[in-house]
Amino acid sequence: MSERAHFLKLLQAKDKNKDQSYFLWTLTQGQLKHCLFPIGDYTKPEIRQMARKFGLHVAEKKDSQGLCFVGNIDFASFLRKIIPKKEGEIRASYGKVIGKHDGSHFYTIGQRHGLRVSGKTPYYVVEKDLKNNILTVAEKKDEKKFYKKEVIINETNWISNAPALNKKYSARIRYRQLLQECRLVVISGNSATFHFNTPQRAVTSGQSLVLYSGRQMLGGGVII
Repeated sequence: MSERAHFLKLLQAKDKNKDQSYFLWTLTQGQLKHCLFPIGDYTKPEIRQMARKFGLHVAEKKDSQGLCFVGNIDFASFLRKIIPKKEGEIRASYGKVIGKHDGSHFYTIGQRHGLRVSGKTPYYVVEKDLKNNILTVAEKKDEKKFYKKEVIINETNWISNAPALNKKYSARIRYRQLLQECRLVVISGNSATFHFNTPQRAVTSGQSLVLYSGRQMLGGGVII
């Protein structure tokens, strides 16, 4: 974190593999002034070496994976404990019903595993109709038809100043995705539209688009 022109700026961590800035886009100036990020300028191996130096047992602790706050359980199993099943249709991109599912809320755009469909051909979730509880899937060769260059977000939060129209930025639409070049083409109230240089796979409503300028994380919004 750095301070310039009376605004606090939130920067990506030195260790890009462990950077958590994607999850911090909702922070405000009022919240940031109470925050400290004491290990942001170190890599994970450097922190482990410090822990060894001070004799801390966590120096050799394995990295946490998945939902570390609920224990050793996969995401789907966790959801099934709190959300009831609701059977619905799985339709191929050409309209034919090819299977059933236990509830569209258990699946995400781009998912391949866990689909109960006929045949041996792998399918990927490309659309979710939550109102009618229908999943649309496509074969790999057809999946690119559902890629998007334009992404609209709402509930935006800009940590210092709003981004400028038509300026080149980079963004990610999921955690640990490589940063993708884009431009802001529309901004209106709490909504914004970004145009990506390359089509984006698995653009998912409800996930976050987080915007960057170099190492600085500017803020973001919820994909609609």
